Amino acid sequence: MLPALSEKELDRLEDLLITYGNDYSVLNLAELNGFFTALASSPVTVTPEQWLPVVAGGKVPKFKKPAHEEAYTALMLRYANQVAEHLGDDIDRFEPLFEESEGEEGTVIVMEEWCFGYMRGTQVAGWEPLPAEQDQWLKAISLHGLEDNFELLDQMSEEDIQACVPQVIEAARGLFRYFNKLN
Repeated sequence: MLPALSEKELDRLEDLLITYGNDYSVLNLAELNGFFTALASSPVTVTPEQWLPVVAGGKVPKFKKPAHEEAYTALMLRYANQVAEHLGDDIDRFEPLFEESEGEEGTVIVMEEWCFGYMRGTQVAGWEPLPAEQDQWLKAISLHGLEDNFELLDQMSEEDIQACVPQVIEAARGLFRYFNKLN
């Protein structure tokens, strides 16, 4: 069992994502958390050789220093493992790593990045169409994680969007349970 990443290591990982990111890559920890949640929940095993280029936006970046490449890969692998362990240890307490922002009404949960990461994970794993109940769970996540839904989201109030937070959390837990045959 690998140790969980410290705050310092998580900051380093996020710095590496930004430094070596591009328009198609994962750029923050919330999106990476969603991505790894989908992979850990997936009925299909996706190897690091398959997902590392996806995180980087298509191909593994050209690193300025060998130490950056080692840190990037090691931190990615440990974080993927950490997310999978977190899901497997206690799915009922699993909480996605959502971002927060300050709105007029106080702190607002921002699900978009996490949901985009999750949907990217389902795509790299090539998820097959799901039964009706599980498809509804995936739709709860994809509402906030696909560009096709931006128009729909624009029509929703902030209150309506915040009301989706528990649905997205339950969807992530439900899909993990479903694919891992947990009841």
